[in-house]
Amino acid sequence: MATPAPVFTFNDLKDILVKRIRLPESQIKNEPSMSFEALGLDSLALVELQLEVQQRYGFTIPDEDVRNITTIGQAIDYTNRRLQKAE
Repeated sequence: MATPAPVFTFNDLKDILVKRIRLPESQIKNEPSMSFEALGLDSLALVELQLEVQQRYGFTIPDEDVRNITTIGQAIDYTNRRLQKAE
């Protein structure tokens, strides 16, 4: 029996934003439409987020995809789609 693919949740994203990007936990809300720009993430922070997700979940995120991911909800949906494909 196959092991189900891992699921990337808001809490996983929040963990990365707090521990790797060093955003204050109180600033990160579970609002899918919240943009990374509204959180104050610059291009370097987005690269850090990209690298952390790649390291944790073992797949590559093309730079073109990163440019199209602008909100919390998009990041979670994208990561889960990639995790499903990796099965």
